[in-house]
Amino acid sequence: MHRLLPWLRGERTSDSLLLRGLLAVLGALGKLLALYQRWRVGRYARGRKRGYRAPCPVISVGNLTVGGTGKTPMVIALARRIRDSGGRVAVVSRGYRQRSRARVTVVADHDRVHLAVPEAADEAVLLARSLPGVAVLTGPDRAALIRHATERLGSDWILMDDGFHRLDVERDLDLVLLDARRPFGNGFLLPGGILRESPEALMRCDAVILTRAEAAGGALASMGDRFPGKPILTATHRPVGWIDARQPGLLLPLAGVRGDVMAFCGLGAPEGFRRTLDGVGVRVVGFHPFPDHHPFKVGEVRGLEEQARRAGAGVLVCTEKDLVKLDRVVGVVEMPILALRVEMAMLENGAWLEERLGELQGVEKLVGSRGQWPLVGFGAKP
Repeated sequence: MHRLLPWLRGERTSDSLLLRGLLAVLGALGKLLALYQRWRVGRYARGRKRGYRAPCPVISVGNLTVGGTGKTPMVIALARRIRDSGGRVAVVSRGYRQRSRARVTVVADHDRVHLAVPEAADEAVLLARSLPGVAVLTGPDRAALIRHATERLGSDWILMDDGFHRLDVERDLDLVLLDARRPFGNGFLLPGGILRESPEALMRCDAVILTRAEAAGGALASMGDRFPGKPILTATHRPVGWIDARQPGLLLPLAGVRGDVMAFCGLGAPEGFRRTLDGVGVRVVGFHPFPDHHPFKVGEVRGLEEQARRAGAGVLVCTEKDLVKLDRVVGVVEMPILALRVEMAMLENGAWLEERLGELQGVEKLVGSRGQWPLVGFGAKP
């Protein structure tokens, strides 16, 4: 299935009758998923099922597709914004491919980080290490995670990572991220495309954020035409420096790394990382994409180190998401390993998001000691 990704994303077309037939079959299966999703959403819309209402503001950051759209950098940016304004933020997520099978896994509380990969998921560990003072919890039941955060950790803000499809939790601000270059892939639902729901599902969210929007072209206008009245924001992934695996607390300037590098990553959309590297002043002599969430082995990284030497490169580079999986590798390989730190920067309509956050903060302070977040009122979805 991994080999079909260029066609599922809409990056390539094919004249092969066999491949076109396979994609048609997969597309038909995707229509079944669309029917199920409509039935599922309808149960909540008709009131047959209700989501859990947290006692504090809940912000969901999600996407409509599989693959990387920049959810993690956006969650980090939002968490920092709220934390720096005095909020006790907790991030809750599924914990994909983590070893822990606990109903609630506390990767970090508001005081310190408790777990590393593989006991905890790679993205959760990245969030925990990037956000001092922010709690990070993982598990299959988002409501249970939120209860634990608010009742036992004292959290008063919840950021729900990958929460758009989690209808079992009500939210006060629902953000959906799309890659501006191909927001809907080839237009089909899984397994015939990369969509998890049909594009019309975006009518449920409060705003759409087009990421990698520096290459958006007419995406902003077309999204506005397709979803009139829906706030459409744009953002970009902005590299800010390098993290040395041996000194993870030190941020090196972008200009501090030049020359030939050997790059590798385990991402849903590795080509985005490659394009980013091309713009930071290094020369990529080799690029090795691995599957998303790939658990790197010592032998694999040693092999990359040897290839780098043969190519004349003096450093291995990866993403921060990859770096958290290399704790056991750092002391074994001789070559420096650097991770490119990338942050989310708003481009257009960022003021809309700031206003909504400010309003939510005002309501949170108003509710304060009452301990009861309003079911009906600003930002609350009945």
